[in-house]
Amino acid sequence: MQEGTTDRRGQSHLPQCTTSREDRQIVRKAVTDLSVTSRTVAQHIESVTNHSVSARTIQRRLQQSGLSARRSLPGLPLTQNYIRLLRQWCDERRM
Repeated sequence: MQEGTTDRRGQSHLPQCTTSREDRQIVRKAVTDLSVTSRTVAQHIESVTNHSVSARTIQRRLQQSGLSARRSLPGLPLTQNYIRLLRQWCDERRM
């Protein structure tokens, strides 16, 4: 090895900052609460384990487990009148 260089053979990346248990908690939180964001999952993990995890890490863990690293979308508030009209429209087309 030459002077001034580092030998990183066998290490393609840094070690994971989360344990397998924390990874399971991340997935469980995302599956049970569909409106949760990666930031709120990171805050939850930090409060439970006293271990700081970034929102980007949460997104990567969800992606590695086969879930999409998604953001919650705000739902439009539907009025009772609109819901009634929508049901009426659906009923007319069902017949």
